[in-house]
Amino acid sequence: MKDLNTYKETLQDVYHQLQKFDFDTLDHDYLELKKAFDIAYDFRIFDLNNIEKEKIDLYKYELFKTLTMISGNLSFLAIQILAANSIMNKNSFHKESFYLNKKCGIAINHLRVPKTIVSAIKVDGGYKLNGLLTWASGYKIFDTLLIGFHCDNLEYEVMADFRNQDGFDIGIASKTFVGNGLNTVNIELNNFFVSDKNIVSSKIIGNYTRAKAISKTIHLCLYALGHSAIANTEDKEVKEYARDKLDILKKDFLNSNDPDEMDIIRIKLFELVQNIITTAIVLYGGKSILSSENLQRFYREIIMFNANGLNNDLKEICKSNFLK
Repeated sequence: MKDLNTYKETLQDVYHQLQKFDFDTLDHDYLELKKAFDIAYDFRIFDLNNIEKEKIDLYKYELFKTLTMISGNLSFLAIQILAANSIMNKNSFHKESFYLNKKCGIAINHLRVPKTIVSAIKVDGGYKLNGLLTWASGYKIFDTLLIGFHCDNLEYEVMADFRNQDGFDIGIASKTFVGNGLNTVNIELNNFFVSDKNIVSSKIIGNYTRAKAISKTIHLCLYALGHSAIANTEDKEVKEYARDKLDILKKDFLNSNDPDEMDIIRIKLFELVQNIITTAIVLYGGKSILSSENLQRFYREIIMFNANGLNNDLKEICKSNFLK
């Protein structure tokens, strides 16, 4: 991987290449979103596995700050592929080099649920999976999908092709308030066969929840959205005030490794960025609602990012703040 300065230069090249797209169209047209994602992918800006642990957040900060200016959907796809690549790397997956040359999404968050959502039985050469995979984003954009399942008191992660096939029935894409271009689908697994060769990991059930590292990805996306809103704000006083407030929270979450503190900071980020966007819209006036304007898109994307990966603790903090 390139050094940080060279990586930033590469991101600027990507940014200029993506200027030819209509940014609002990227929110609802998966074919256009795929074209934009493929351009970003070809610049290898998602190849971050070899970055030192203490520097990875700096690279992600630059990545999301750049992509969010173009499309929150691109940032959302980046979250998916970075997670898939990281999981393969951490588990020393023997086919990692093969799958790193694929565009890979994830469908594993159901492993956090305290019951089995996708079950499996062991068969010769692999497993047969049954259950419902929900909220699988990137259909017809990603090539492959990292799937989570339970079998014999173990939780597994396995690679599969992201396409209709025997036992892998993809539903119609959900219609959403924002992010329609993500082409998010539910997938019915009916004795869907996966090969032993494609198993990425196997751990005791509950490992995914217990071992989940403190992720700063959503914090970075929220910050990047605030940064983008400031860039689209003309009032100098508002820009300076917003930037100062945002930078304080950026330092807080970049320097924190405490899960409880990170949850509190995430809610503060959401509330601040939402306020920045709303204020910018009011000052810009009625033309803010035009689909050609970035601010209306940012207003919708703040909901997309904050609704992602919520746990009960985050919900209670948000509720408590509201009731004060």
